[in-house]
Amino acid sequence: MAVIYQIKLFLLLVSFIFLVGCMQSKVIERHAIINSYGIDVAKNGEGQIDSTIIAFLFNNQSNLTETITGTGSTVRDARQDAETKAIYNFLPGQIRLILYGKEVAENGITPYLNTLVRDARTSDMMYSAISTKTAREVLLTKQEVTGINVGQYIQELIEKEITEDSIPDPSLHKLTHTYEDTGKDPFLPLIGLTGDKPALKGMALLQDGKYVGELPLSDGFLVNLFQKRIRDKPFHLTIPRDPLVKYINNPQEEKENFDIDLLVIDGKSKTKITDVNQLHFETDVKLKVNLYETSESFKIESEKVSKILEKEVEKEIKRQYEELLINLQEANSDPLGLGNIFRSNTTDGQLTSKEWRKKFPETTVDFNVNVDLINYGSIQ
Repeated sequence: MAVIYQIKLFLLLVSFIFLVGCMQSKVIERHAIINSYGIDVAKNGEGQIDSTIIAFLFNNQSNLTETITGTGSTVRDARQDAETKAIYNFLPGQIRLILYGKEVAENGITPYLNTLVRDARTSDMMYSAISTKTAREVLLTKQEVTGINVGQYIQELIEKEITEDSIPDPSLHKLTHTYEDTGKDPFLPLIGLTGDKPALKGMALLQDGKYVGELPLSDGFLVNLFQKRIRDKPFHLTIPRDPLVKYINNPQEEKENFDIDLLVIDGKSKTKITDVNQLHFETDVKLKVNLYETSESFKIESEKVSKILEKEVEKEIKRQYEELLINLQEANSDPLGLGNIFRSNTTDGQLTSKEWRKKFPETTVDFNVNVDLINYGSIQ
């Protein structure tokens, strides 16, 4: 019996060896790993899209980057068209950036987002962004001449701003969560060109997945502070000079404004609805800050002077939030998530996107800003 058992075990091991030998291998030198993907409306129209793919190639000598384009009726179709022009197959599992051209974004990015979500190989950490031009124009900048991986460059630009809490996280995980949560709109980085280099130009507003407007990059911080706690964030402000002019060392020229650089040690906000019927909200913003630098030599001689500075900073942040709300209501896009708060305070907890589009322009918010200047003294 022992001999029969050993023979069976031997045959089983041999069969495993043959099965492994029959498996299709994916030799890395024969594949290109997609790093960045651009989507544009096809030049020939007819409901098709143009794709711009930046991929890593591997050979025995070095790692290379190559850009290739394709056209099709869907993202997958366009990728397959691009593959017909290459001697390798594309692996989409490492896409770190998808850039939507302006026209595509204006038509709506939801169909492409759904495609990405259904593909199990797509990373949840992939960033989404919108181009001020075509995605191809931005992604091909310097790519063919210098070989620089423009997609990775843009990805690192976005990562830096996220790390500094300057903008909300535009990863696929966060984006899909926002889409599924009625009463809040996505808020994506807007990528353009400065000279011949890609640059973060601002933030794109979306309404039901369609690009409907933009805001300056500085508003990204205000939205981020509305959504999460902020720590160790540099922050620049311009405030009126008159309330502080007597404390400026040797003022020599008349100016209207006084520039200051702050470090937000700890920042948080809390928003509640105070009148459901009147759509009235109240937001408390609390900031603990250090004073880093001023545009003129400035001496804070007492706590009284520091309180003056705190009040001016509070007024300016309040003004910025009020202006932000007006701009959001004009675009009828709600990245602040006021619709979420409204929905959670209704009797049945139900709210459709169409219903909130009618209500959001009528909302009012009282912004109460409290700034605590932690350190003060002579600023040179």
